[in-house]
Amino acid sequence: MLLAASGGLLAPSVTADFAGESWRFFKPLLLPAEITQESLAEVVPDTDIFAHARQGLSDLRVIESDSGREVPYKLIVDREERRRSSFGGTMRDLGILPGQYTSFVVDLGQEGVLHNELEVRTASQNFQRRVTVEGSKDGEVWAVLQDDAQIFDFTITKRSFTARDTRVHYPSATSRYLRVRIIDEDEPPLAVVGSLVFFQQELSPRETETSAAILERMEDSAKRRTLLSLDLGSQGIPIHRLSISTGQDNFYRQVSLEGSTDGKTWNGVMSSGTLYSYNTPKFVGSKLGIAFRESTFRYYRLTIINEDNPVLPVDNARAYGFLRKLIFSVAPGETYSLYYGNEDARAPSYELERIFPYLVTENLPQARLGAHAANPLFLETPEPPEPIRPFTERYPWLLATAVALASLLVGLFLANLVRQVRTLLPPPRDDG
Repeated sequence: MLLAASGGLLAPSVTADFAGESWRFFKPLLLPAEITQESLAEVVPDTDIFAHARQGLSDLRVIESDSGREVPYKLIVDREERRRSSFGGTMRDLGILPGQYTSFVVDLGQEGVLHNELEVRTASQNFQRRVTVEGSKDGEVWAVLQDDAQIFDFTITKRSFTARDTRVHYPSATSRYLRVRIIDEDEPPLAVVGSLVFFQQELSPRETETSAAILERMEDSAKRRTLLSLDLGSQGIPIHRLSISTGQDNFYRQVSLEGSTDGKTWNGVMSSGTLYSYNTPKFVGSKLGIAFRESTFRYYRLTIINEDNPVLPVDNARAYGFLRKLIFSVAPGETYSLYYGNEDARAPSYELERIFPYLVTENLPQARLGAHAANPLFLETPEPPEPIRPFTERYPWLLATAVALASLLVGLFLANLVRQVRTLLPPPRDDG
């Protein structure tokens, strides 16, 4: 199994930039008891790590405690994701039953490969057709996978405009053979030139939840708004969504959001959003949250525009971020620690990144994080000595004093010179 082999596959040491004296903090990694052979494990970073690690977690290092060996890991961020893989397959038995349908069979070459989408490749233009898809393990017994799909093409050549969708979706199947029928009826048959089979997978995001304590409520009557100051309790926690709780129904408010590292200087996070709740005979529904680009501030300020409406009572607020986890290889009997807190560390680059798609990573053993601790080996980088400043910068008053003194001496010299000139000149004649 790939899972069992993963430990041995990833065990060789790596040559990265880890030096124990450069990392400020560490946490022991506590492995579950069920790990009895080399395998993969996963751990979820906590608030201590977000608060003290480099932004983006690029300075995380998994270290085997006894040997000091750096263990490769992969950081996973569980955002919403759409994956699509394709299978060429072999198209055969292309035929036309005039006035009814065009059909062909796709042979994927093996059974057990998941697929749920087929693309009809055609050179035809300006058409709309209904399509049915059947699946079979042996090419003899067929089961309907989709019987009411639509494909189309709308092209205006003079305007260089084309709208086209020739992909057919059906429930995930492992059939080796697919039989496709394009219902032509009274339309001319399509010029089918090939096909592609896909497996499309949509992965829902997994989130972490953090309480956002309300530090202050300020009513700005002049601007008809409420300002809520919120505190996540720690710096560096990545969030992308905020929600409130309120007991009020039938309201609609525009809002904006700012973030701050110190609760004093604020930066824009989201310029405009809406919150509402309706409970009427015609409609019941609510939107009590706002989504925004992921940020890592500790403090947030939610501005609620009341206009001429009553103040919206907010009971509490919650913040949500995408779940992050580290996947790394472990061996029984060994101990591991997670190091963090190095602003100069670069993001590591491991071969695991390329091997990862071929590993079994579902339902991995969950490691826990021990207590946040200072690294006893850490050496504080000494502050560089202050450069020797020029003499004129160290004694700025000296230049001004020298200039003033020089000006005074020049003035005295000129005054004395004028007196000497007057004594040498003859007195003025009295022509009277």
